[in-house]
Amino acid sequence: MARSKFRCHASETISEVIFRPQRDPNIAHRLQRAEAAYTAAQECREPQQAVDHYYESVVWSWIFICRYHNEPRVDLETDRAWDIYHSSLAKLITVGQEAGRLNLRQGLLVRNPSGMEVIPIHFKEFHWPQGSFNKLVTVGCYRDSNLKHQYRACGLGVPLVAIQKNKCSPPEFTPFFLQHTPFAATCILYPNLQPWTSTVALPSSPPVASGLTLYDPQKVETVQYENTSFRLAADITAPLGYLGQETNWNTLEEFSRPETDPKLAGLRMLEPYQAEKIPILFVHGLFSDPQTYLEMANRIRACPELTSRYQIWVFRYPTGGNFFLSAAKLRQQLASLAAQCEAKGTDRHLREMVIVGHSLGGLVAKLQVTSSGSTLWNNVARVPLDQVVATPTQREQLRSEFFFAASPYIKTAIFIAVPNEGSPWAHRPVGKIASHMVKYSPQQAELHRTLMQQNPNVFHPDLQKRIPTSVDLMNPDNQLLQAIQKIPLAPWAQSYAIAGTGGSALSRMGPSDGVVTLRSATTPAAGQTYYVDAIHTDILRNSSTIDIVTQILRNQVSLGYAPVSSGQ
Repeated sequence: MARSKFRCHASETISEVIFRPQRDPNIAHRLQRAEAAYTAAQECREPQQAVDHYYESVVWSWIFICRYHNEPRVDLETDRAWDIYHSSLAKLITVGQEAGRLNLRQGLLVRNPSGMEVIPIHFKEFHWPQGSFNKLVTVGCYRDSNLKHQYRACGLGVPLVAIQKNKCSPPEFTPFFLQHTPFAATCILYPNLQPWTSTVALPSSPPVASGLTLYDPQKVETVQYENTSFRLAADITAPLGYLGQETNWNTLEEFSRPETDPKLAGLRMLEPYQAEKIPILFVHGLFSDPQTYLEMANRIRACPELTSRYQIWVFRYPTGGNFFLSAAKLRQQLASLAAQCEAKGTDRHLREMVIVGHSLGGLVAKLQVTSSGSTLWNNVARVPLDQVVATPTQREQLRSEFFFAASPYIKTAIFIAVPNEGSPWAHRPVGKIASHMVKYSPQQAELHRTLMQQNPNVFHPDLQKRIPTSVDLMNPDNQLLQAIQKIPLAPWAQSYAIAGTGGSALSRMGPSDGVVTLRSATTPAAGQTYYVDAIHTDILRNSSTIDIVTQILRNQVSLGYAPVSSGQ
């Protein structure tokens, strides 16, 4: 998978405008002082001094702009003042953190004409607690192959990516966050003008509290300063671009070695739990990771009526291993997280959860909305579980994999390009090679071998040979895969299937997306099926797919949109 190219840096794009003096020499002098302070900061090699120069540049550019606070105007000098303000503020945030002058819990330490001053920090409209702001990264240019659109808005303020390190409040939610979770913020610095303007006359106006103010751009669209309303600058996509780079997941290594770095695997929230929002849970496919859902998440977050009703969760797992074990882990973690959420109070939205599974992830998702009974176990072993010779740990693992009830929290399941009847590639040479690439740890292999030796002729012959891989389990002839098809979905679960039709005839599998046939992808369990002209590896980023998913989400919350029309 192509890695993202996310570069976080301050804007260097101060307009190349020739400064023309204003008729009022005092006004022109303020812009000149802003220019001079910015230049001094750029040339300064001492970070502590650079912080003070950048702050001075912010102050004088803000003072220049304030002369029009009752009379909005657009001219070259005002435009340049805005450029200086935003570039200086972006640099101030970056250099301030590096120099230890910006502490996100205590404030920004700067020098003014009267001495040192601590500029307070204010947080506006965030669900993230103040302790979650561990680092601020200014947004520059970024690119990610999983992101087709960048949702930005021009306006007042510097768009940021705020980073929460894995210490949550309340602490019981900590295991359900990434080690570093990015989220969007926009910063405006309202400077304390009094030390700078004792000899400069400004138009009279109501006092405005100074401070470095961080806004949630998904909730705040405009800000008011004195008598003027400004549109807030925003970059909703930037945190997802940052996530695409900083997670540094190695999908090939995790496919071939299912026990690689288990701390990174599991159920994760991308935002604090909010009782008024419905969780939408993304489960990725084979040779993949949650990054494949970045564009879908991007579209959801960019849509106010969806981001106000849904919160995004993801499940990451090693795709080469036994996916029954991954499904069991998701069930356990989902039940644990739901219990933590319910402990905060009655919440009906938690039981309206949406799960979206792509490819192999669709099989993992399906095992969340079905009850096994004894169907799966009867296709694995010839004797009841309590007659199997095993350690308590092994017996409990077998029980969690093959005996389970449907999750009461999932109301809607969306299956995208899911190999319900397997994939022809699984029994072709490439599939056999892929299966042999998967290497379990020596400890796991020995435990499995001992279990088989202690229970001769009890387990299915395929299971006796070795621990099955995900490729083995996706063979159309695999008994366990066929058994999954026999298990009905929970009666309360609405289901949808999206099948790709963009496969080439060279794949020699008839109508397909190149990996999964239409017949395999259009499970009878799905209440409604849609067809998208896309290949298997691109279907999640396909605009039609995302349109269908977002329409299903709208319909679920009864927003009154027209029915999906993308082919049934």
